[in-house]
Formats: sequence, C-alpha cells, structure tokens
Amino acid sequence: MNVKRKVGIANCIAYGVGDMYGGGAFFLISTFSMYFFINVAGLSPFLAGLIPGLGKVWDAVSDPLMGYISDRTKSRFGRRRVYFLVAIVPVFATFALLWVPSPFQGQLATFAFYFIAYLLFYTVTTMTMVPYSALCAEMTEDFAERNRLSGTRMVFSVLATMIVAIFAERIIKSSADPAAGHLAMGLVFAVLYALPWIFVFFGTWELPSRAAAEDEETGPLAVFRNFGTIFRNRSFRVHILMYIAAYTSMDVVMAWLKFYLNDVLQKPGILSTGLAVMIVCEMVMLPAYVALANRKSHGTALITGFAVWFVGMGVFAFHTPETSNTVILLNCALIGAGLSAAVSIPWSILPFVTDVDTLITGKRRAGTYAGAMTLIRKLIQGLLVLPTLGLVLTLIEYRPATGPETVVQTAKTLGLMKLFFIATPMVCIALGIVASMRLAINKKTHRIMYGRNRPPRERRPEGRRRSGDQRNLRAAVGPSL
Repeated sequence: MNVKRKVGIANCIAYGVGDMYGGGAFFLISTFSMYFFINVAGLSPFLAGLIPGLGKVWDAVSDPLMGYISDRTKSRFGRRRVYFLVAIVPVFATFALLWVPSPFQGQLATFAFYFIAYLLFYTVTTMTMVPYSALCAEMTEDFAERNRLSGTRMVFSVLATMIVAIFAERIIKSSADPAAGHLAMGLVFAVLYALPWIFVFFGTWELPSRAAAEDEETGPLAVFRNFGTIFRNRSFRVHILMYIAAYTSMDVVMAWLKFYLNDVLQKPGILSTGLAVMIVCEMVMLPAYVALANRKSHGTALITGFAVWFVGMGVFAFHTPETSNTVILLNCALIGAGLSAAVSIPWSILPFVTDVDTLITGKRRAGTYAGAMTLIRKLIQGLLVLPTLGLVLTLIEYRPATGPETVVQTAKTLGLMKLFFIATPMVCIALGIVASMRLAINKKTHRIMYGRNRPPRERRPEGRRRSGDQRNLRAAVGPSL
C-alpha cells in the first residue's frame, strides 16, 4: 500500500541540509585543492592534476556498485537512510585528511599520500551521496513536493558554498604557515560536513511502496549491465548532457578563479569577496528558477540561467589589472545569477527521470541513477577539469610560488590563462543550452507518467488517453516505450 505523507518545511530542511556536504566539499576542492597541492604541498602541476584523475578509475567501479547496492539494501531503516548513520565519522575523517601536510618527502611519495587520501574521500562521498540523491524520489511522488525538496537541497548547497567563499580563505590566512592554515580549514569544514547527516536521517523517510529491487540476473557483471541499461532512457541522456555542460563550466570557473584573480588581474585579496558575491546571487535567484521550473519547465529555467551566465563570462574578457574591484564584483554577481540555475536544476530533474525509467522497466532504480549522477560529477571534476588544469598550467609554463617571494608570470602565460578561463565555460554553456532545448519532461508529461505508473485500477483507460498525451509521453521516454 502506498501511504501518502505530507512533506513539510521541517522535512525539506532536514533533507536539504545533507547537501552541505555535497555542495560545499566539491566546491571547496574545486577552488582550493589545486592551489594547495601546487603552492603548499609542492607538487608539480602535472602530478597535482593526476591525483583526482587517477582516482576516477576506482569511481568507475564504486559509483555504479553503490547504486546497485543501494537499490537492493534491506534494513529496518530503509534502503537509503541507513547509510547516513554509517557515514558520519568517515565524512569527517576523510575530508580532514585531504588537508593534512604530507609526512613524506619527494614528489612521488607526496603524490602517493594525497592520492590515497583522495581515494578514501571519494569512496565515502559515493557511500553517502548516492543514497542521498536517490532519496527525493523515494519520499514523495508529488511534482511540487519534489521540486520543494530539490529546491531546499540547493539552498543548502549554495549556503555551503557561501560559507566556503566567506570563511575558507580567512581561516587559511589566520595562520602564518599556509600548511597549518589549510589543515585548520579542513578540520573546521570536516565537522560542518559530518554533523548534518544526523538531521537527514531523523527528518526523512522512504515510502513503503519503495521496496528493494530484486535481481533478475546474477554474476560479477550484473551491476554493470544494470548500470548500462539506464542509457535506454532518452530523458536521462538529455539530462546528462545538460548536467555535464553545467558542472564542467562551474568547475572550470572555480578551479581557475584563484589563479585568474591572483595572476591575470593581480588582485589576490578579492577572491573571498568575489566568491561571496557570486554565491549570494546564486541563493537570491534560486527561488526564481524553482518558480520558473514549476510554471514552465525545468528546461526553460536552465536555458535562462545558462544565457545569463554566458553573458557574465563574456564580460570577464574585458577586465584588466586596472579594472576596479567594484566592476569585477558586479561581474561576479552576474555570473552567480546564472550559475544558480546551472547547479540546481539538473538535480531537480533527477526524480522525474527515474519516473521515466519506471515507466520503461517497471523497476524502482533511483539509486542506480543517483550513482550515475555521482560518478559523472566526480568524472567532470577529477578526470576532466582538475587534470586539465594541471596539464594546461604545465604547457603554458606556469611558475608556482612555493615561497614568500612573488612570482611574475610571462605575458604569454597570462594570455593563455585568460583565454582558457573564459572560452572553455562559454563553449560548455552553449552546448548546455542546446541540450536543454531537447528536454521533454515538464508538469504535463509528469502528470501523464504518474498516471501510467499507478496500479492498473487507478489509471485512466488507454482508450480515453488523448493522442497529445501519447506524443508528449513518447517525447520524454523515447523509442523505448
């Protein structure tokens, strides 16, 4: 029996606070880790970029595996929520370890230390974020309630990035020793990311109808066959293109921003303020994009945000060291206004994409889809953005500042840094706009799908179904229907 439970404000907050970890930790790593590895730990840019890159080999196994396991977990606490209790201590320990000064000397030994730390960190994020991302689809089937849950999640994700923007750099600089400053920052944020899982566990639930998935096939390759079948879902394929475009653009901006402000614009003191302005605008604009998604569609909301962000990146091309701080901060505000949709809407779409899968397969596989999203998120950051950053910095002959002295980059290096920082996100944003135009999921198609997913006695008879409904449904599902 499907027991309806109303999702209240307290439940939205309890669910949303979990993305303090997902949003904050990835943002902090994107913004500070490469600078830490190169200019504090003393690694070469190439080795620094390899740390997250090589870790993706493990993620290619662990993320699909966790989605498969989560869909099939049976416990008194449900198949998702049990992992939130297990994760509290590992979340703290693995995030803090990323910022511990290496006890070893030499490039290879230091590389090995941080590589292992990254493997542990990403294993824990998989164990936690895959069930968490699947939970929204398990709590309610209501279109508006799902959007409220996803919207609240994004509010806390943006809040976490705002806290990073305001306090991370200040904590680092509170110590005269950069290594000690980064360690202090890591410990503070490790506590911030571990504690919310207590509230997520006690403030959420799973609908009784969401029984654990049963295996139709067994064997060591079953998990990967299960993972591969999700790409039959046309809506998921379009959704993934939107997600890749959005998060690749965001990670490039965040990974390069400190280098761009410090070296190209020669304004090292503006990073915290610029990030804070950007994140505040993200949060302010978030309700507008949620409302636009409810009224029109998720695709419309994302296209709007992409367009604003595209303009903001274009304006950045005209800044020089002589540009006033006020103008640069206004530009950060414009980017933040567009970035709000790019980081929130893809996750808001996920529960509806899993409904399409249920219509195709008859299975409840939100965990498998959440595993795919978590894997792709880490592939974007770890296999694409950060290794590319390290490789590009090496190729353009970037000279790290490993001591107190100021290092001046050549004009060629600065020019190439500026080109990569601006052009790469703009290309990805343009691709995201094209993908967003192809998304067929909206309030109308969700209503049709929800009727098709109900028990037979609750459905509208097929003979009474309008031909327009069939066309809308086929546009969302694709030829698999």
